[in-house]
Amino acid sequence: MKPLTLKCKIKDRQRLDMSWLSNLKTSKLSDIKNLLISYGSKQYKLSSLFNVSGDNYKDIVIKNSNDHLDNIGSALEDKKITINGNVGYGLAKGMISGEIILNGNAGRNACSGMKGGSVSILGNADDGLCSLPTSMNEGLVDGFIYVRKNVGDNSIIRMRRGNIIIGGNIGSGACLELISGSIIILGKIGKNFCHNARRGTIFTKDKSISRQYIKANKTDLTFFNFYKMKINKILNQNVISSSRPSRYFGTKSERKLVELFVI
Repeated sequence: MKPLTLKCKIKDRQRLDMSWLSNLKTSKLSDIKNLLISYGSKQYKLSSLFNVSGDNYKDIVIKNSNDHLDNIGSALEDKKITINGNVGYGLAKGMISGEIILNGNAGRNACSGMKGGSVSILGNADDGLCSLPTSMNEGLVDGFIYVRKNVGDNSIIRMRRGNIIIGGNIGSGACLELISGSIIILGKIGKNFCHNARRGTIFTKDKSISRQYIKANKTDLTFFNFYKMKINKILNQNVISSSRPSRYFGTKSERKLVELFVI
């Protein structure tokens, strides 16, 4: 079986909800091409909006993607989606399992309410990465997220579990009410970071963050060394290169129980 490949034909400015892609359950190419998709105020056959080839609906490739394609990978389960180009809002919203690789930039509210799986964004992520989806009070429930470049404002809200690696900067209001989980930020961190956080582990190169934290004495680096090895192996690169980080635990004012490694 060959990957199901969709090459986008759309050139106007209307938005297209791609959440149907997660529910695709047929390998019959003729049925896939004739699938009716709502676009604007009308319905179109999929083959009118995309050039379609291949038959493996569990291994999907989107070519010529653009920032008007929304909700790709919404509630995704047990599928792999590779995207070449940018995407609109709602990437991997409520994702349950599987893998998404985006060779481009993600729009607003990517990975909101994500419950599991792996997402690699090899460009930038706009505001609201791992934010709260409508009618829910948790951002990232679990999963693995890698953003190669920068992340916008108001991201990583009420994260409960999982791992997030950010290769660039992150905007203001990040990690609001952090509950748990591990986050690596290799660039600069914006204002109001980790406001009202409870727990969680942060790895950062931004030393300015450590001013509000309490320096830990007799630091045990067992967890740090284990986590460093695992993350570097998963991404096949030296995301964490430090061998002697400075460790902090808790803050001087709010007494939040956040663990901080300055790497």
